[in-house]
Amino acid sequence: DLSRNAIVLLGGQRRYILGHPNQCNNMNLLPRGHPSARHSAVDWSDPDLDSFPTFEKAHVNEVVMQPGDVMYLPTNWFHYIISLELNFQCNTRSGGEKLYRKEINDCGF
Repeated sequence: DLSRNAIVLLGGQRRYILGHPNQCNNMNLLPRGHPSARHSAVDWSDPDLDSFPTFEKAHVNEVVMQPGDVMYLPTNWFHYIISLELNFQCNTRSGGEKLYRKEINDCGF
């Protein structure tokens, strides 16, 4: 996302996979002009490493959020969300910042 994001999980469980913007070249992003530009072309839940071999090199963090957990997601971090059960969240965005712009610009965005 192009803004800071605070996420509160109110019920259920969600698994987040988070990638630092310096992993941009390993994420196989859809190009500028594509309707889903800046999103990964890879199905993170079942990556096709023959088609996207650099994805295997991506360094990510994983967290499972439980009810009452709060997570701060910085500007330009990649994220993939897996619902582990019925869940609901509240989130707020608080403007963008220029953090990690070099990494994102180096990827063509």
